[in-house]
Amino acid sequence: MAFLADEANISQEGKLNVLGIFDRIGAVEFPTVHPRMVFAFRVHAEYADSERTFPVRVHLEDEDGGVMFEANGEIVAPEVSPGEFSTANQVFNLVGVQFGHPGNYKFVLHIGDLDAHETPFVVAVTPAEL
Repeated sequence: MAFLADEANISQEGKLNVLGIFDRIGAVEFPTVHPRMVFAFRVHAEYADSERTFPVRVHLEDEDGGVMFEANGEIVAPEVSPGEFSTANQVFNLVGVQFGHPGNYKFVLHIGDLDAHETPFVVAVTPAEL
């Protein structure tokens, strides 16, 4: 599970709290700066994943494949009992992201050897109010 939102955080109990999931940003003129957004995702681990380390890469691409933001790291799966599962939440706060032109954009999430997960969104021209 991965999405773009106005706000997200992880509670002391490990709960993912989310406000305002969206897939469209509007702007009157370009380039434009989006003041704040959050890219968040949840990963699922099973017994076979117990205590394994997985490389993680998140990047934001424009429609030409240009990388606008990139973060790399690792996730270590907790110990998971047979027949059980565990989840972990990750939140990336992005402030002041500049979009040079309207178009299709996407966050791409790579975890270990799994297929990449894409979270697409549109940046569109919004008519100026009269």
